[in-house]
Amino acid sequence: MTACGGGSDNNEPAPPAPRVSAVKVVGDSLSDSGTFGLKATIQASADEPNVLWVERIAKSYDLAPLCPVYRLDKIDEVHGMTFAPNSQPGCTNFAIGGGRINNTLRDGGAEGELSVLRQLRDAGTAGWKATDLLVADGGGNDAADLVGAYLGAPSDQGAAYMTLLGTVIPSATLQAVLAGPNGLETAGGLYMQTLADSFAASIRTNGLDKGLQQALVANIPTITYTPRFQAVLALVEQAGGPAVRAQAEGLFKGWVNAFNQRLAEKFADEPRVKVMDVATRFTSFVAQPQNYGLSNVTLPACGAEWIPDSIVPHREFADCTAAALAATTPPPGSSGSDWWKRFLFSDGFHPTPYGHQLMGEQAVDLLGQADWR
Repeated sequence: MTACGGGSDNNEPAPPAPRVSAVKVVGDSLSDSGTFGLKATIQASADEPNVLWVERIAKSYDLAPLCPVYRLDKIDEVHGMTFAPNSQPGCTNFAIGGGRINNTLRDGGAEGELSVLRQLRDAGTAGWKATDLLVADGGGNDAADLVGAYLGAPSDQGAAYMTLLGTVIPSATLQAVLAGPNGLETAGGLYMQTLADSFAASIRTNGLDKGLQQALVANIPTITYTPRFQAVLALVEQAGGPAVRAQAEGLFKGWVNAFNQRLAEKFADEPRVKVMDVATRFTSFVAQPQNYGLSNVTLPACGAEWIPDSIVPHREFADCTAAALAATTPPPGSSGSDWWKRFLFSDGFHPTPYGHQLMGEQAVDLLGQADWR
């Protein structure tokens, strides 16, 4: 029997448990919330503290702002960069600017924190709850390393390129590929596929096999569209002509596609993992900027060493603040103190806060489609 008088809430259904109670991140500068004391984008914007795409994901779940798990400890000529645990409690962002799937020995190799595979191991060691969401990116710096080594082959007889390939491709396999048609170029695609295999295997071993139920994995953006690589391709064209440039650009896009296709294949039948197709969306940003509210997709708002200061001053990230840009004479084709706000690129390789907003919106849409909201 129920008591007379006032109503009772005992029969009211309990609110649904949160689908996501923590966002845990691994990756590189695209996702690093401040390991080096700043983020790889324009500083002190109105979007702070949720500027990066991964931070916007956390905000969409009404979670506290992300903070870095590691902090830069020191840099020396022998050991490169070393890192220490962040003393701030509750941090879940393992990503570090400069992170790679195939990390160089100088920065600790596979055991160094700059290794995305090491980051995944650390996240797995910390453990997973059913309501954790892993957000992972990786491979962009690896692709840039591969392109740089390939383009440097005329000056070092291919030594750096061959050394890089040999770090992940077994010698017998590599020699067989090199002996075939277009062997050097084909080996680059195999290198990127091998990295995708390693990335996917680490997500499975350190995440899914340890209880992770939800993972959002970003593929590699088409890096050839970045101002940095457009400048590189311009030098290729200057040296060899438009046809050589087109051939090189097609090759480098093919390498990125090789990684992305293999990554998608690895998780095609895995309901706990959603692969976010950053590459296709990024290409759309460049091809149809008006559809995304973008005002410029070629010029970095913070400038670059290859761009005259008369167009836009070159600023390092520490000095590239919203206030500094607002006080800068707008580059040709732009006007007003907000000229930079709808640019896609902050520097030659990284998005502006608005670029991150667009990425964050894509991620949140995908999470909603997965019913992970």
